[in-house]
Amino acid sequence: MRKLNLLIAGSTGYIGVQLIKLLIKHKYVNIKYLCGNNSVGKKISYFERSLSSKRLPKITKFNKKYLKNIDVIFTALPNGQAQDISKKINNKIVLIDLAADFRLNKASTYQKWYKQKHRAIKNISKSIYSLPEINGHEIKSKNIISCPGCYPT
Repeated sequence: MRKLNLLIAGSTGYIGVQLIKLLIKHKYVNIKYLCGNNSVGKKISYFERSLSSKRLPKITKFNKKYLKNIDVIFTALPNGQAQDISKKINNKIVLIDLAADFRLNKASTYQKWYKQKHRAIKNISKSIYSLPEINGHEIKSKNIISCPGCYPT
């Protein structure tokens, strides 16, 4: 089996760093891009010393051109930002959102709870809110996967 090329957007925050620590242990994963806004050019070890011995890319600003070489995007970003990235991907790329951008199936409900308009309404129908242990068979038919947070999990 070939390795999947990954991009992690929001790689320097707590969730992003914890995600990296999990993914570097996976034998079928190649972390190709680590993205952040305020930390461009830094190594991830600046944020987490335990990663200093790992061969990981330097942090760059997200760029649509990276998507040519990516199989999976993880977004560990504030609510709303994964919506913008979702509008740039094709159906061959899987986006796994660790925030709340695709947890609700109606834009009006999203606005009610998160106090902001949903900016990728067309992509709500392409998404699923799920844990693979519960309905993994349904996840295979979607290219945007919204992960539950700590409370529902």
